[in-house]
Order: sequence, then structure tokens, then C-alpha cells
Amino acid sequence: MSSLHRALLGLALAGLACGLAAITLVATSDRSTDPTALIVLAIGLGWGFIGTGLYAWWRRPENRMGALMVLVGFTWFLGALGEAGGPWLFSLGSALSNVWIGAFALMLVAFPTGVVGRGLERALVWLGWIAVGLSALRTFVTARPDPSCSPCPRNTLLVWDSGTAADVVDALTALVLVVLLGGLWLVLVRRWRAAGPVQRRTLAPVLLTGAAAAAAALITVLLQGTGARGAGDAVSLAVLALIAALPFAFLLGLLRSSLGRAGAVSVLVERLRGGSVRDALADALGDPSLALAYWLPESRRYVDDEGHTVVLPPDGRDRAVTEIQRDDKPVAAIVHDAALLEEPELVRAAGAAAALALENERLNAELHARYEDLRASRARLVAASDAARRRIERDLHDGAQQRFVALSLLLRLARTSAPDDSRTASLVDEAMAQLTAGLAELRELARGIHPAVLSERGLAAALESLATRAPVPVEVTGDPGERLPPAAETAAYFTAAEALTNVARYAHATAATITLRREPDVLTVEIADDGIGGADPASGSGLRGLVDRLGAVDGRLEIDSPPGGGTRLRARIPVPAGVAAAAGEPGRVGAAG
Repeated sequence: MSSLHRALLGLALAGLACGLAAITLVATSDRSTDPTALIVLAIGLGWGFIGTGLYAWWRRPENRMGALMVLVGFTWFLGALGEAGGPWLFSLGSALSNVWIGAFALMLVAFPTGVVGRGLERALVWLGWIAVGLSALRTFVTARPDPSCSPCPRNTLLVWDSGTAADVVDALTALVLVVLLGGLWLVLVRRWRAAGPVQRRTLAPVLLTGAAAAAAALITVLLQGTGARGAGDAVSLAVLALIAALPFAFLLGLLRSSLGRAGAVSVLVERLRGGSVRDALADALGDPSLALAYWLPESRRYVDDEGHTVVLPPDGRDRAVTEIQRDDKPVAAIVHDAALLEEPELVRAAGAAAALALENERLNAELHARYEDLRASRARLVAASDAARRRIERDLHDGAQQRFVALSLLLRLARTSAPDDSRTASLVDEAMAQLTAGLAELRELARGIHPAVLSERGLAAALESLATRAPVPVEVTGDPGERLPPAAETAAYFTAAEALTNVARYAHATAATITLRREPDVLTVEIADDGIGGADPASGSGLRGLVDRLGAVDGRLEIDSPPGGGTRLRARIPVPAGVAAAAGEPGRVGAAG
């Protein structure tokens, strides 16, 4: 037998002894009260709280609720000392008769986790013990701590017999109880409203019974304050009955969760025959917010079913994580309502039943993750290629092109100093013509690598520049509006450039159009010509390269090119809202010349 079991057995024997002692005191009392009712209450409340608390303590030793319920049961028996005939026991029982109120308030506030939160919850616990202290204080200021007792033994704790002081203490006690009971009712109602479907299934009996007891007790205090003693006594009996029902309501919640475990696994096994594992687990556990994360052993990370990396949330008041293993290896993690931690065996049992299906879904998630990694790698390669293009274009513009421009100026100066009909003048003129042609070719090369106008003035201006150099008339319509992310602008520009290259080489067209359409999250670039059609992406590397480039930015290429009907090429490029727009490169100037 473990030390916990021995301690629980000792508490059970002590509770039995306290209950029997209370029954003996009540049965042998010479008061005019009905001992039968008090004996029933002693059994229903004291033993009810102790027995249920010990069971909860044994089931969930990490949760303090069981210990708090046992505390309520033992403190309830202290009130039986007030039935003793001896003055000292009577006086001590009168002072301690309401200690159970503090323990009871602590238990309700801490339910179901056994932990008291800050703010209102902590204030209510303090109010409960203040009410206990005021009740004990009354014993020191009046000869009859209990006005209903007759005959009444001598109060050995009396310090100052003052009716006024007793009335003040009674008024303060009533005020504290009103605030305490109203706060308890508010906390329990808010806890019920905030609970999810899983939590409500287990907590409903206690929360509803506790809220009803708090409300009835509040009515009792208010009725007694108005002098309606008869009605107040009737409601007091209802309060005692509700309090006596609380431990059994807690037991009912435990049984419902235990019986629900087998039913949940049965439902899960049935649902796993078709449909997703996540939906099956969510239905079986009663948690629609449930989410799954799959473990990838190679990269040592969790991903969702689409392959995206998932960061598991830390355990808190709202969400919790239960890891599922198969053959002692992690398979997945279930992110669920923290209320399910009250039944960790339920989550593990459901996860074990679904382990094989989770393993299959984990393999699918791993494939998705590999695809996502490949797509991200392709995007990085395209981005690196574009960066290299911009760097080469900048080097050409700031280096060789500027040197050629300076050389052109020197040749012009040399030409002015040579006679017009001299051999030197003829050679300088020929050198200037060759230099002009070379400079034009260099500018065209730089534009083909990466057009400076795209970085400096944006997509619309770059397409206009592209259209002016096309071998056929090209009309540009539409406006992308604000600047777009660099990757989107670059993809759109080179799509149009490759399309116009194909128009010049193969289409035998007389005209072409470039149309831009900007939707909230998509940019559409359409290039159409009136040529011979028949374009096929599989027949050339240019269009295949466009498909890869667009795929790197999650874009899509559509081609409509019937023979004899011209070609219409459409690129759809995602442009997520809120993504930073492209910016011109500082320190750049337009192309020389």
C-alpha cells in the first residue's frame, strides 16, 4: 500500500470517528432541537464531503479539490461541539461552528482545478475567512452565542456581554455574507458560461448546484435581515439540502467522465472507419476546437496536415497538449481544451485507439512538408537569381556602361581636334559608331538581365518601356495601382517579356496587348496577340521556365492558343494584402545616354 493510500485510509477512519462523535453529541444533547434532522445533516454533509473528497483525492492526487472537500467535511463536524452540555465544549463549538463557511467558499472558488485565481477569486476566499472570524468574534461579546439554544450552557469565552456589540457583529457578518454569496454566484455563473462542451459535461452538476446554493443562501441572509424569520428558515433548509447535494453532484461529474471514456473510445473507433482523424477525435472527446500536429523525426518538428510548421502552445487555462506515441516513438500531438486534462486517461486512450490512423496521416503530412520545403527552396532559388540579376545589371550600369559613356566623350573631344578630311578623323568617326552600337547592345543586355526601370518606377513603367522596344505594336492597358512586392513585379515583367519574345519569333503577329488587372489579393497579367497560335509550353524552355518562375511565387500560368486564332497567355500572381511594396534602389540613376 502506498503512502497516499495509507493517508487516505487514515483520513477515512478519522472522518468516521468525527461523524460518530457528532452523532453522539447531538443524540445525547438536552436541547429542544430535533436530533434526527441534525444527525441526517451530519451524515449527508460531513460524511458526504469526506467520502467524495477521499475518492476524488485517490482518483486525481495532483488536483487539490479532493483535499478541499475533505476539509469542508471535517470543519462541518466542528459545529456539533455546540450541542455539548459542558461549558467549555459548548463555547468552543460556538466559536468554531462556522469555520466550514471559509472552507466551503475556498472549495467553490477553486473548483475544478483546485487552484484559486487572482483578483475576485482571491478576494472571495478572504471574505469567507473574514465571515468565519466575525462569527467567532460574536462568541466573545454575548452570553448566548446561539440565540436559539435552550437551555444554554455558560459561555466560558465571554469577554464583554454587549447587545450592541453583538448587533454590530451580526450586521457586519450579514454584509460580508451578502457580498461573498453574490460573488460566489457570479464566479460560478461566469465559469459555466466560459466552459466548453467538454468541461460542461463534467462540471455541470457541481456548478449548477453550487450556484443554486449560493443564490439560496443569499436570499436567506436578505430575508433574515428584513425580519422574515419564517421564510428565512424555510430557505435555510433548501440551502442545507443543496450544500448536502454538492459532494454527490461532484461524484456524479466524476462518474459521467469515467463512463464517457469508454463511450468516447467506442465512438472514435466507429468514426475512424471513414472521415478524418481530427473530426473523429473531436467528436469522441467533445472538443470541436481540437487540432492535430504531426511529428517529423528527420527535421524534429511538428507540422499540420498541409505540411506547415506548427508551434505547440504552452499548457495554460484554455489549451493543453497531449503527445501520442506508437511503438515508443512520437507520432502526433493533440492540442485540446485544457478541461480534458481532468481526464488525461481519456485523451491518451483516444489517441492510442487512433494511433495507426494518426501514423498514416503523419506520413501524408510528411509528404506535404517535403513539398512545402521544395516549394520554399525553389522560391529561394528564384529570389537569389533575381538578386543576382539586379546585382549584375547594377554592376554593368555603374561600371562598364559608365566607362563607355566616358570613352564616348573622349572620342568626341578627339574628333573636334582632328581635321575633317584626315585619316585620324575617319578612324575616330568609325570608333564612335562602333562604341555607340556596343553601348546600345550593352544597355539592351542590362535591360534583359534586369530592367532598372522596374526597380525604380514600378511594373507599369517597365511594361511601357518593354512595349516601345517590341518589334510589333504593343498596347499596355490597366494599372497595378500601388507598388507590388519585388517578387510579384519581377514575375509579371518577365512573363510579359518572354511572351513578347515568342510573339516576335513565332507568332507572325501584327499587334499585341498587355492587360493588367489588380484584384484584392491577385495580380493578373494577360498578353494577347493576333498571330498564328499553336503555342505549346512543352515545346520550348521559355514557357516552361515561366511556369517554374510563377510557381515559385504560388502563381499560375494559363495559355489559350488555338491554331490560327492567336495566343492568349494569362498569369495569375498572388499578392497578399499587407505585404510590403517594392521600393526603388537608392543611389540609382536612369540609363546613361
